[in-house]
Amino acid sequence: MRKTSEAIRRLSRAAARPLTGMGFSDSVENMLTWDTKDRDGLFIVAVEGELDIHSAPGLGEALTPAADAGHHIVVDLAGLRFCDCAGLSLFLRTQERARAAGGSLHLAAPTKSMRRLIRVARMGDVFTVTGSVAEVIARLDREGPAGTPPQPLPRPRNHEDRHDREVS
Repeated sequence: MRKTSEAIRRLSRAAARPLTGMGFSDSVENMLTWDTKDRDGLFIVAVEGELDIHSAPGLGEALTPAADAGHHIVVDLAGLRFCDCAGLSLFLRTQERARAAGGSLHLAAPTKSMRRLIRVARMGDVFTVTGSVAEVIARLDREGPAGTPPQPLPRPRNHEDRHDREVS
């Protein structure tokens, strides 16, 4: 019994330290970075790293003021290595806030794993998803700022993506 509680204390202390020795130099909270640009009311956010329950609140603090101000927000997902339900929840909340204030949220350049997460969570008809930031800019220029309806995710084009399809 004593060894077990001692082991648990050691693990707890290790979990609180940065993940050094495992290839990581920063703490878990610093595994997501983002760069923001405000382009005449279009708020572009390029994310890189892992979006999860630990990193979502920080990104949320960066997105909330733009959403509340009614900006059109483009989240460039090309550098996102991982996203879980906390990330999807953050995007849903941001989208709701932006729409309520007259803005919108667009997810651009999702990775294969992000497209799969959106599809498995059945959020393909909830989010506006595009192939690139340039596509969002062109669409907003063409359709105007009146908000764009969500576009379904494209189906996989080749046999290597077959395992990503929904199972009925």
